[in-house]
Amino acid sequence: MDRELKRQLFHMAVGLAALLVLLHFGRGFAIATAFFTIIIGTLLINLRVRGGKIPIVQWFEKEFEREDAPLPGWGSACYATGVLMLLATLSDVNDIAASIFILAIGDGVSTILGRKGKMKIPYNREKTVEGAVAFFVSALPAVGFVGPIAIPAIALATIAETLPVLEDNLIIPAACMAFFLVF
Repeated sequence: MDRELKRQLFHMAVGLAALLVLLHFGRGFAIATAFFTIIIGTLLINLRVRGGKIPIVQWFEKEFEREDAPLPGWGSACYATGVLMLLATLSDVNDIAASIFILAIGDGVSTILGRKGKMKIPYNREKTVEGAVAFFVSALPAVGFVGPIAIPAIALATIAETLPVLEDNLIIPAACMAFFLVF
């Protein structure tokens, strides 16, 4: 199994775990979990940047980190921050659940299928139409959390994911958050 596939499967598993924590323990506990994950992750990133050797962290880096990551653990830090943004800003658990599902599954599946795509998106040549379609279709089960209102949220998140920004783990939650705050 190649590294990017493992990364995306891990991405989806972590998102589903966050979703389960939210649904089983509630929003408050999920906020605390995301917050402490960010704090511990920041400390571990600091240690690694300063040359510290932490075997389990090094294993995660080797198995799941992108080669071009600006810092060790960058993607994970952004992912946890995106989830915390949703948890801290949205008050409806169903809106949060739909948004986490969109981030976890939509983003993961879009990368897995999109990197094999041939039709490049004109404004972002690193993304494909196939990946955008995979994002939208795979995120559709989010309808189960909030009903049909999830469809335009998924469409907005799909567009956000295709934008040439530094980190989609932040832009996708931001798009979902903005949508559910307005609607």
